Amino acid sequence: MEEKNNNEYNAEMAINEYLSLLQIKYDCETVYSLVKSLQQDGIIGFGIIPYFALTAATILEMLSSNEIKLEIPYSARIKDICMKLKIFEDGYSKSKRMLLAIDYLQNEIFKNRLKSWNIHYNLGIYTNKDKIVIGNTQYNYYLLQDNRFLKKSLNEIATAYKISPNNFNLDEHVGKECYQYAYTCAQFINSIRSGLESFDTPITINSNKNIVDFYYADYNTNRKSALLPQGENGKAIFLYLLHTLSTMNFLLYVLNDYEKDDYGWWLKINYIVYYYSIHKLTDLHEHFVQNKLMTQNISDYLNEIDVKNAKFMNSTFRNCMMHPSLADKNGNSIISSSKLDRQKPFFGLVETCFDGMGYKDLKDSVILEMKRISNILSQWLEIQSLSIKPL
Repeated sequence: MEEKNNNEYNAEMAINEYLSLLQIKYDCETVYSLVKSLQQDGIIGFGIIPYFALTAATILEMLSSNEIKLEIPYSARIKDICMKLKIFEDGYSKSKRMLLAIDYLQNEIFKNRLKSWNIHYNLGIYTNKDKIVIGNTQYNYYLLQDNRFLKKSLNEIATAYKISPNNFNLDEHVGKECYQYAYTCAQFINSIRSGLESFDTPITINSNKNIVDFYYADYNTNRKSALLPQGENGKAIFLYLLHTLSTMNFLLYVLNDYEKDDYGWWLKINYIVYYYSIHKLTDLHEHFVQNKLMTQNISDYLNEIDVKNAKFMNSTFRNCMMHPSLADKNGNSIISSSKLDRQKPFFGLVETCFDGMGYKDLKDSVILEMKRISNILSQWLEIQSLSIKPL
């Protein structure tokens, strides 16, 4: 009996490893197709980075679990940027420190360019023609900064900036780093895609072409305006919500329009953004309650979002979206044997984790829920008051 159980366990492990590798093949083919279709501009270039990093990090993790040693440039950076899909750190207090650090650095960079106090802008908000926020410069800057550095005190960050201001220049240092990182990431994913061409059956995954007309509005976060609240606390909350909104809307109103063939990657990225957006808003809700900062206006918005009753939160499913393994920590298959079907996207994982709900139903529901939350956040931040110009 024990031998049979061992045989069954080994067979289960072999199936899981096979399907995990097959999903990586699908993800690489999707990213390869997407790269060829992407509109070539800086806004999309920055916005797509975390999703390339997620795919690269998943590959590196699978290779590592199989004791395959592979050294590539930016391997540590890939993992760091991938984690930024969580939208800053767990807990509002840590996030606030990082938000204000980025705000300080951006302010110093642009202030020094103009050599004058408060006639510069340190926050650019990108939108489409309908004033839907789809990115912002401070979040873009955050993507390629070292999280460990951003967690330091503001005095330490100010000292580091004064010693070597050129190291923090967005156009020169970070711009070059962004290009080199993205190029390396795409090269790595393509090399794995080529290596997996003969694995399982040949497949071609297509993406749509998509043209987005971008608009922008510039602000100084230290200057009084109709959009930005005054004071450190108000500014930090505004930026926290803006970054959450930017992350959701780039996916909803830019990246998702490139989807044509879906073999799992598209639900993966939508679910991760949904899951961590709910977490960020939950952290903010707890911050307001614990610090007795809740006002009627804030309470109304949070009650409308209703994070406590989020419908599709499943930590087991989230783990499978962030990591390559389809087994739990004890090595047991997460996919129920009665739901296992290699012809379905994610091979029955969705049906197992969501009580029989189908792949398309879950993806459509998650996207619809993110759009609902996005609309509420846009009202909260009074985004329609933006005065935008064509980029």
